[in-house]
Amino acid sequence: MKGDILFYSDFPFAFHNTEAEEKMTRFAARGWRVVYVEPLGIRNPRPRHVLRALRRPSAEERPAPFEVVSPKLLPPRRAPGVGALNRRWLARQLLRHVDEPSRTVLWLRFATPELVRLVEGHPWRVVAYEAVDDHTAGPGMTDRLRSLFREAEARVLVRADVVFAWSEPIRKRLAVLHPNVHLATAAVDVEELAPVADRPGAERTAVFAGALGFRFDEALAANVARLLSDWTLILAGPAEPEAEGVLAGAPNVLLTGRFEHGQLPQLLARGRVCLVPYRVNAFTDTLVPVKLLEYLAAGRPVVSTPMRAAEGLADIVSFADGAEAFAHAVREADRGDSPEERRRRVERARPYSWERRIDELEAAIEEAANG
Repeated sequence: MKGDILFYSDFPFAFHNTEAEEKMTRFAARGWRVVYVEPLGIRNPRPRHVLRALRRPSAEERPAPFEVVSPKLLPPRRAPGVGALNRRWLARQLLRHVDEPSRTVLWLRFATPELVRLVEGHPWRVVAYEAVDDHTAGPGMTDRLRSLFREAEARVLVRADVVFAWSEPIRKRLAVLHPNVHLATAAVDVEELAPVADRPGAERTAVFAGALGFRFDEALAANVARLLSDWTLILAGPAEPEAEGVLAGAPNVLLTGRFEHGQLPQLLARGRVCLVPYRVNAFTDTLVPVKLLEYLAAGRPVVSTPMRAAEGLADIVSFADGAEAFAHAVREADRGDSPEERRRRVERARPYSWERRIDELEAAIEEAANG
């Protein structure tokens, strides 16, 4: 056994995006004992959040090679008296799953304020902070919540031994605040997806694979579908009511709903071009989406809205702003595709393989533990 990892995720267990689970599954396969902690975020829960949690598969329905913990907090979580109780209670809930902090890597992917007491109060083997997104630019972040998050993040960074950043803009921001920041973007299973490159896909069919949520620009997608009236747009993933309402009536749009990650190769094989029609804003500007790399690993041409963090892929990804430019780019991407181009995209995705990423993360953690 290499040691313990208490992993505080930014994704619930059995979330449609399985990246966090895949990462911890691979650490478990390398001999780490992993405890996967579901996130508490920063806001008080709303009824729709509770309903969404009840609909998700449980750990019993979706077995994992690690323990899954779902901590609780009392609402209103930061009210006078309640806040202090929640900090103590959360620490007790999580420490029950730790044999010895000095042999445990505490790995955080969200600076939940109530966690700071746990971070600061124990001699952890390593504290790792992983910044996947710029959460302060996310939906629902009021000035007060943004301030709470920044304060909690600053205290976590003081205690952190190593920091992982998912994009260059995030790395630059954190490098001013911490001396040991590693660029560690998304990873993909290239060997699983590469065979898709040998399958040309259905004519005039484009695919999006992911959540139709706050990142997804449903108005843009609807306008692109109208301009590509002779194409079929397969939009695969759970859809928020706003997106479903805008897109459900489009005759050439197929909303498939949630799909299992194991179905991704077959899904991408159906299309000739893959899409990332995201909103253009401060939040998406710092993203290098997993799906963008998955599309490349499958050899598919990719058309995306502009993202500053992904500019390094501009030689192989078509970035287009606005419906007309986006629709034109889809047609051009299809016309310019070939078996040679598909193989080139697969090779471009290989540096983002899971094996390489886990090697890098594990080495950084071991260095921090021994430093």
